[in-house]
Amino acid sequence: MTLALAWAAALSGLVLGGIAAVVPGFPGCAIALLGLVAFAGLTDFEVVGPSGLALAAGVVAVAAAAQLASPVTGNRAVEGSAGTATGAALGAALGALVPVPGASLTFAVLGALAVGILTVRSGFRDTVRGVLGTAGGCLAGAGVDFAATVAVGAILAVADFSATLG
Repeated sequence: MTLALAWAAALSGLVLGGIAAVVPGFPGCAIALLGLVAFAGLTDFEVVGPSGLALAAGVVAVAAAAQLASPVTGNRAVEGSAGTATGAALGAALGALVPVPGASLTFAVLGALAVGILTVRSGFRDTVRGVLGTAGGCLAGAGVDFAATVAVGAILAVADFSATLG
């Protein structure tokens, strides 16, 4: 019974994390990590041990940092104005504090637009490019989050396979 509950927790975390990962700015991989931690605790850490949990936590930390940095990176990749990059960074940081799916994406794009318009020196075209780059960066961050969710699932699969072998 406990093993069935452990698998239900792990699979629920992975499914919910995968669904949440496609919403930019929402930490889907963290939900998957919670499912993995519940699985490990319910199985007395026999299948997934501390090293597997540490690896999964590292993957989630890197993905979360990449998700927060991606709006600015996308902006700079399309050579948007410095004002839009600053606005995207401030907006993404403020959006991360709002517990609503997609808030980080929305705040990053709105911040890039607002600060880009207020500081327009190099032309409105650079502001528009920066806003589009910010939006693209947010979507790339969502992709990184989804990949991290899949990686957490892979860590569970490898740990389960290793426990089964011996």
